[in-house]
Formats: sequence, C-alpha cells, structure tokens
Amino acid sequence: MTGVYTPPFRPYDHQAKALAKMDGQEAFALFMQMRTGKTKTLLDDYGRLELAGSCKNLMVIAPGGVYRTWRTAAEEHLSDDLKKRLKVGLWQSGMGAIAKRSFDFFMAEREAPRLLLMNVEALSSVKAAREAALAFLQADTAMLAVDESTIIKNASSQRTKFINGKLSQHAEYRRILSGLPTPKSPLDLYGQMEFLDWRILGFRSYFSFRSRYAVIKQEHFGGRVVPTVVGYRDVEDLQRRLDKNSFRVLLEDCYDLPPKVYMRREVELTPEQARMYKEMKAYATAQIAAEAHVSATVVVAQIIRLHQILCGHTVDELGNEHSIPENRTTALLEILEEHEGKAIIWCSYGHDIQKVAAALEAQFGAGSVARFWGGNVKTREAEEAAFLKDPACRFMVATASAGGRGRTWTVADLTIYYSNSYDLEARAQSEERTQGVGKAVSAAYIDLFVPDTVDEKIIQALRNKIDLAAAVTGDGYREWLI
Repeated sequence: MTGVYTPPFRPYDHQAKALAKMDGQEAFALFMQMRTGKTKTLLDDYGRLELAGSCKNLMVIAPGGVYRTWRTAAEEHLSDDLKKRLKVGLWQSGMGAIAKRSFDFFMAEREAPRLLLMNVEALSSVKAAREAALAFLQADTAMLAVDESTIIKNASSQRTKFINGKLSQHAEYRRILSGLPTPKSPLDLYGQMEFLDWRILGFRSYFSFRSRYAVIKQEHFGGRVVPTVVGYRDVEDLQRRLDKNSFRVLLEDCYDLPPKVYMRREVELTPEQARMYKEMKAYATAQIAAEAHVSATVVVAQIIRLHQILCGHTVDELGNEHSIPENRTTALLEILEEHEGKAIIWCSYGHDIQKVAAALEAQFGAGSVARFWGGNVKTREAEEAAFLKDPACRFMVATASAGGRGRTWTVADLTIYYSNSYDLEARAQSEERTQGVGKAVSAAYIDLFVPDTVDEKIIQALRNKIDLAAAVTGDGYREWLI
C-alpha cells in the first residue's frame, strides 16, 4: 500500500516534530504533557504505518477511566479512509451476551485493520482479557501502546509482568504515552522502558538499574537489614539514554495559555480537632468515644490519620468511622459564595466527597453538584454531563484517583483542593482538568490547609518530588502550590 497519510487535522509544530523523531522507530515514548495532543500524535503515527503496510492493528492499554475515550479520539483524528476500514473493539469485563457476541466477531476479523481498547486493570488477573490481548497481537502486525504509562511503572506488579513479559514481544511497534513519566522517582522509568525495549536503558534487571542510579542505605528494621533508597545520582546520564527514543514537550511550550494563579486558604482547627491532633501526634492514640479509640503503629499510618483528623473524620480500631467537627467545609462554602462560575473541588477521601456534596447542595440548591468518585460509578458519567452542559450544575466534587485523568472540565475556572495527598501524579493530572487550548480566563487553584500541620508537610513533599522529576526529564518545573 502506498500514498500519504492525510489526517483531518494538520499536526501542530510540536506534534510534527514528535512524528518526525518517531518515524520508523519500533520503540518510542511520547512524554507530552496534558493537552499537547499525544493521543493525536500516536494515532497519526499508527495511520501512516498502516497505510505503508508496516502495521495493521493497534492495541491501546489505558486506565479504566480513560480507555474508552480512545474510541472518540479515533473518530476525530484518524483519516477518513482509515476510519471507514477500521474495526474497533472494546474490552468490557462481565460483558452481556450481545456485547460478547460483538466482541467475538471483532476478534475473528482478519481482513480489516483493527483497534482494540482494553483497561489495564483487566490485565492484572482476568484470564479472558489476557487471552484476548495475546490473540489480538499474534494475529497480525501490530502496534501496542500504553497510555498514562505510569500504570506499568511498578516492575514487580502482575500486570506489568504480563504486559512487559508477554504482550510486548508480540508487537512490532511499541509506544508509551505520559505527561509525567517519573511521578515518584527516577526509578519509575524502568518498567516503562522495559516495555519499550530494555536496551534503551541498558539494564535487564530492575535491581541493577536501581544500583546504578539510586543511593541506597542499609536500614535495620526489627532485626532485618532493608535496603532503602535515600537519593539518586547520574540522572543526566539517564536523560541522555532516553533522548533518542523519546520526545518531551510541555503545555507552555506549545500554546499561549493564561497563567495559573495559586492561592492558599488557612483553616482553623476546632477544639476537638486540636485535641485529637495533639494526642495523635504525641501518643499515636486519640480518644474517639467512651469505648473506642484509634491508633497508628507506623509513621505512615499516623500521618494518614493526622490528615483525616484535619479533614474532619477518622476510623477507630474496630473500623467504625467517626465525624469530627471541622471548619474546612465552612471555608469552602465561603470561597464559593464569592465565585460566580463553575468550580472543581478535589477531595482525598470518599467521606469528604459525600460531606462536601451535601453541604454544597444545602447551600446552593438541588442539582448544583456533580460527583465523580468510586462510589458513584454507575451515575458519574451522567453527572459529569450535567456539570459540562447544565448552567445550574456549578460544582464538580471528585477524587483525583477517579476523575484526575482523561477528563476535560474546562468549563470551570476555579479549582479548590479540599485536601491533598502525597501523590504528585494525582495533583499534576488533576490540575490539568481546567486547562485547555484557547482558554482566555486564568485558572485559579486554592489549597485549603491548617498551618503547622501535616497539610503543609504534604505540600512540601509534593514540591520535593517535582524537583526530582525535573532532574530526570529536564523540564524545570515551576513551583506550583504556593
């Protein structure tokens, strides 16, 4: 097959540069920040390979909240000719009889080019999903792409072992897509690069890779000696190894976007919160009720419980959840009273989602709130649609784990972090929900926090991780929380 692949939209300059660098390479990483068009770039790359006869099929693995969006992206970005010929299959766990029959027809297709979309969670343990993925890649020449590729950063997880050890070897072309490839540390790169080609980094073992780039200290815990990573070295060498097989671009490198505005809102503790926080911090035990108490036996658990107390709830040792009087929700309502447009409120816990949504509806009326979290999987798509289209639905209350990826909520120009977590990737992804090409209104970000508590320590931890990511990718990230 010959000719020139002609997508409906011409690539932007940075996308054209990525395509030129990627041209003909079997393994490539698109480290393109949110809204820079990495999905279009990948589809254009597949389109030209398919037209040239080098690659017939495409499989995309993505998180559960994202993988379905690729079907719409294919309709939007692929050439008219390829869209007419392309067959699209969507993996769904627990498919009904009709959906199963349709999927079987898709898997049996051999003449037309095919696109298989599968959520990464299914590949953790679902035997049928694994068998379908292998059969698809073995049927003909194929490209295998992992979207939000930090989902395979844990080289020891079952899904990473299967994707890297079983699936990747059957794909003639391999691609990963990520806006932030090192959310936790430079070591996050190993699993992603192992999927592409171990020769890019030059290490067949994660432990040899870790020994090369991590500073390790031998710590003693309960009579055991445990190697602990305390720092990193030679990250410039790591960046050089990545250069040939990757393309990096930031949003601000591509468009004249309005500046982000960051603010903080201090929250005062209630007397009960102050008492419980002090007791938990000093003794790792806080009195909840006459017969119940909560304790933290390790530092991490203690920090989580301290943070929960600041948010107005905690769980005792019997698993019973207790609400604590707090001022954080009042502070949130005060901010929103002075805001005329739409807003996104990010929460770290399901308890907070329910509490905040109820408070907003009580203040602003029924129908003013949409939710997007693990507790409303069956209704969250409809609620998202109301938030995007209904002027009366002004507020989206969400967890970053559910709504932080792959969602376009640019109707909002205010983002409030009711609470933060230690997860840099969750923070970075969630911030991008309000950003969009051509948006003329500045996006404001407000962090609610209690001074001199773990709230501030969490923010500092996030800032330290940003510095670390910048050292690996050469991004020079801005300080973005304050």
